[in-house]
Amino acid sequence: MVAIPLGKKQKYQEICLDVLQAAKRQNYAGYSKFDALNSPLLQTLSLDNTWLRLFFTQIVNRCPFHVRPLLGVKKSRNPKGVALFARAYLLLYSSTGDEFFKAESEKLLQWLIDNKAEGSRYSSWGYNFVWQNTIFLQGKNEPNCVVSVFVGEAFVHAYRLLKDEKYLLVARDVANFIIKELPVLFESRNEMAIDYVQEKSDCVVLNINALAGVFLAKVWKQTQEQEHLEFAKKVLGFTVNRRTPYNAWYYTHPKGRSPIEHDNYHTGGILDALLSYFEETGDNQYMTVYWRGLDYYQRHLFEQNGAPRWMNNKKYPFDVHGAAQGIISFAKAASYDKAFLSQAVIIADWALANLYRSNTHDFAYRRGRFVTWNYSLMRWCNAWMARALGEIVSIT
Repeated sequence: MVAIPLGKKQKYQEICLDVLQAAKRQNYAGYSKFDALNSPLLQTLSLDNTWLRLFFTQIVNRCPFHVRPLLGVKKSRNPKGVALFARAYLLLYSSTGDEFFKAESEKLLQWLIDNKAEGSRYSSWGYNFVWQNTIFLQGKNEPNCVVSVFVGEAFVHAYRLLKDEKYLLVARDVANFIIKELPVLFESRNEMAIDYVQEKSDCVVLNINALAGVFLAKVWKQTQEQEHLEFAKKVLGFTVNRRTPYNAWYYTHPKGRSPIEHDNYHTGGILDALLSYFEETGDNQYMTVYWRGLDYYQRHLFEQNGAPRWMNNKKYPFDVHGAAQGIISFAKAASYDKAFLSQAVIIADWALANLYRSNTHDFAYRRGRFVTWNYSLMRWCNAWMARALGEIVSIT
């Protein structure tokens, strides 16, 4: 692989550390993209009505001004963000050997152990806010698949790097949550679709199956429990088989259940899952789909200067999460084709030039054609970019 120039690599590492230190000074607590209903005012005004909850959630999310403090939304820790920060520290520890990074990751992992969601027999986590979307209503701290998988991934990462058996036990417990507590929305001999949340939905969120599948494959690699591998094969197979003829994915199946079509970061997450499944199992049946999908991802979801497109058919806004996902996805691909390393670098440089705020050591939310959302969201912006910069530093 062609290495990143030493000076550029040092810059990425320094900014990653600055972001982590700034987050630590805030106790890793902040605002979230969909936390509008943590406002007592908006919660009251919503009148327990689905459409009012959805309206308030979306209007705050889309507002280019930072209205959350004015609405009484409090900063808090997001378990998914904590898991991403923990992985950023683990990546820095693996590349530097600095015990400080190990200690910080262990503190965050212990917080996750101590703050599991209630109402489940198994280790699981949910979002730190009430979330109304077009598919479901998710209560505050109610366990769901995506947060639990991201946290579970952090524990697998920690077990592999630090060799502490307690982390594998947590990851295995998360696998049980996925297999035993999430509704099955579809099942055939070779496919399965599971739900995002514990209350049965009327559509499948496609990236959830891919994320859950590769996590279960990682747990299988450590435990050799065949149930995990069989489940992984079926849920990944469902997502792969719902791709378009041009190797892209809608957010939901059926596609009309969400306004999201072929968006940036969900596409990258699915592709990462297909590559990781091959790495964990040696099963290469999805690799042709992976490379074709990666080509679509690069050509249709990024500008030539590295700016992350919002969707395949919509350029703006350029969202920090899309930049972080692109860095991670192309850095991973560069392990097999060094040409993709330059794409990861281009995206990282764009994010630093356009969204990094050096005075506060954090990242702005996103940029539109005429306006910048010049405020930071702890998990969406900083946890993701810390993880992304840690990824590119650790593999080069």
